[in-house]
Amino acid sequence: MRSMRFAFGAHEVDYEVRGEGRPVLLVHGVTGDRRVMMASYEAALAAGGWRRIYFDLPGHGASRGDWTQMSADGLVDLTAALCTKLELERPLAIGYSYGGYLVQGLARDVALGGALLVCPVLEPDFGRRVVPVRHVAVREPELPFSDDPRERTAFEEIAVRQTGAVLAAFQTAVHVGNVVADQDVVGAIRYRYAMARHHAAALRDLERPISILCGRHDHWVGFEDAMALARRLPDAELTLLPGCGHLLPLEEPVVFGQVLERWLERCKKAG
Repeated sequence: MRSMRFAFGAHEVDYEVRGEGRPVLLVHGVTGDRRVMMASYEAALAAGGWRRIYFDLPGHGASRGDWTQMSADGLVDLTAALCTKLELERPLAIGYSYGGYLVQGLARDVALGGALLVCPVLEPDFGRRVVPVRHVAVREPELPFSDDPRERTAFEEIAVRQTGAVLAAFQTAVHVGNVVADQDVVGAIRYRYAMARHHAAALRDLERPISILCGRHDHWVGFEDAMALARRLPDAELTLLPGCGHLLPLEEPVVFGQVLERWLERCKKAG
């Protein structure tokens, strides 16, 4: 699939569109890129006949970014501008990690057909997050790490299920993005990590299918904030999976796929 470029201010965003049908916009988190979204969603979305829009945030993957123009609000504006450029009508939006935070802002500015938040950032202030203690559910011996010491450090920091299968997925979908991310851009995003513009009511007013999926042992973003959000959204579906954390789509792919399919079916019925 051929990549295309989209200029927004001083940023140059690399994106691709796959398939035909109703559009689904996929938004990754900080330090990753669209490969983590492709690894987790592409098979199910392609089989279901959805039009998939993948893109790399500025300074991630194949996209260039200007760190001096980086902020949470700017990233939401960029994502909304991409929707306008592609003339997306009632797109579904899937956000992973910080991408889940950006989708909340997007819901304020774009008429979405539904939202799926996976391990989402809901509290941008790291110090105010309610997170569980670090937990490793499974640890297989002698995992085949590469020669890059950063890989082992990053995997052991985030993975709750430390198995060969999860490591293999991490190597091809996550670590490849980690090592190419522009650290100046990453630092600028973290410095302006929170949206200044009001967005708290956006999902409540969406009136379209919303699903939130969290890992019980996600010590990065936790799950308590997601439970609080779900209580404010009476029609939202919240799924909390034990034995996994922030790498939930890689650690529990079968259950993750079931939640994804259920949300897609709800979106189809909602029209």
